[in-house]
Amino acid sequence: MTEGPRLDSGYGYALSVPGSWFEVDVRPATRAASAADLVNRRITDLPELRERRADIVRIIRKQAASAWDAGAVYCAVMAEPVADGLLPACVTVSFLPGPADASSDADDRVSPLLSTFRSRPARRDDDPWTEVAAVDLPHAGAAARTYGVEDVEDPDQGAGGPARAVRVVTMQTYVPVPDVNRVAVVSCSSPAVELAPALLDVFDAITGTFRLFPAADLVKGL
Repeated sequence: MTEGPRLDSGYGYALSVPGSWFEVDVRPATRAASAADLVNRRITDLPELRERRADIVRIIRKQAASAWDAGAVYCAVMAEPVADGLLPACVTVSFLPGPADASSDADDRVSPLLSTFRSRPARRDDDPWTEVAAVDLPHAGAAARTYGVEDVEDPDQGAGGPARAVRVVTMQTYVPVPDVNRVAVVSCSSPAVELAPALLDVFDAITGTFRLFPAADLVKGL
């Protein structure tokens, strides 16, 4: 489990990922070396990963860079070997300003979040789709969620070249931070859209471990 403070909001967070995932250092100065070290340590326990080492390091570095560019404070990556390559997935945690019309009522801080999203059904079997829902996280309470299969901009496209999109299965959960108009966002994604139902179950389980707590509690524990 990873714990981290967010002193600008007065709250810290905690999130747990499966043991096969890599918790990644997103800081530009250290993430490249950290990714290599993470994979080297994992290969010691799982030598079957050795032939995929370079690909796993590349995936981790790419996801760490994307997470940092998006303002994330936490990133964890899955890169599981499969018959024809690697199965990647990623989870990040970010803190964003809340909606302008956020309610001061602590019991109704999810409705303004839900109103900013729209469900989008698939017209054909292979179309993107999005669902919007209110959820109750076991350790963080009421939250807003979007999930589905979406087309997102490819961060690797050449500068000035034609826009390209990558289809991904995604789940984003927006958790109101107590006492301030801030939102913690737990974002999960993977390009393995053919495994969307199973991946959404994994994403739901990971997000279900998320919790917020006063940052002072983390300081006391140091």
